[in-house]
Amino acid sequence: MNKERIIKHLKGLSSAPEKEEMLNWVNQNEENAALFNSIRSGFVFDNLPYRLIDKQSQSRVISRVKGDSPFRRRIVRAAAILLIPFMIIAVYEFGFKKEKILLTNADTPVKVIPEQRQITTLYKVNPGVKGLINLPDGSRVWLNSNSTLDVPDKFDSLARIVELNGEGYFYIESNSDWPMYVKTKKGITVKVTGTEFNLLSYDNDRELKFTLLSGQASLIRESTKEEISVKVMEEIVIPGNPKVAGKRGVARVKLNTGWKDGLLVFEDTPMTDVIKKMERWYGVSFTVSDRNIYSYCFTATFTSESVTQVLELLRITSNIGYSIKNKNVNLHFK
Repeated sequence: MNKERIIKHLKGLSSAPEKEEMLNWVNQNEENAALFNSIRSGFVFDNLPYRLIDKQSQSRVISRVKGDSPFRRRIVRAAAILLIPFMIIAVYEFGFKKEKILLTNADTPVKVIPEQRQITTLYKVNPGVKGLINLPDGSRVWLNSNSTLDVPDKFDSLARIVELNGEGYFYIESNSDWPMYVKTKKGITVKVTGTEFNLLSYDNDRELKFTLLSGQASLIRESTKEEISVKVMEEIVIPGNPKVAGKRGVARVKLNTGWKDGLLVFEDTPMTDVIKKMERWYGVSFTVSDRNIYSYCFTATFTSESVTQVLELLRITSNIGYSIKNKNVNLHFK
């Protein structure tokens, strides 16, 4: 494989057959992977929006990686994942910072959460829609509105790793020797071996909520490697701010998982969360004329009602009125 073909691939200009050919070539042996990694490193460095280090420093670090070492072998094997061009810069920056840590510390940090080393597919569910995804191991994930799930085309032999942004109901095939890790944008990773659970973790929400229906599970805080065990029929809420204490209690199953069965459920829900839930459920946007509206809470369960019918019940049971224009809903006091 010549340099021009590799550069073409890194620029995102390769066809699907060419991408598959490139992956097979990289995986043939360590020499191919090393050449790919070397060309990729230079390409990404030349195309960074800003330079992390100068060329001379870059050369010193790369020369240290070229020697035979466990770290070098990990870098070589990891090269195959860089087949999504728009992700290359971010992956390189993360990997390069790791190189600097490993080169300046005698002990390699213990890795609690494995790294993803497979080509992945990003599944996206638009606002107002639900979706079901079958994972490579036979597990299933129901995705709520406006959610994404990053899934490898094939799980590796050590761990099953996916990444969720949004809300998902997971049914995981049991295998105690083959754990699944569900990563989130909030620095929390769920570790399970076979279970049913609901995970709520939108990147624009203030907190993460995990509800365990069956099996065993734990939550790992990536920054501290702290691992929190969760009991069956328990829910745990972890704020985005690590200085704020989390909450745990008996699982409110209908409230937390009713969406999977087509139920829109509110149980003394603050208006901030009512608005977010309705925006995702109906694919609309809300504006609020008076901030005092946020002090209200709402309790109701809906099945197939329209957004207008939900708002009408809110109007009847409170002092909150509404107006609708196109897909924008304005809330105001009557």
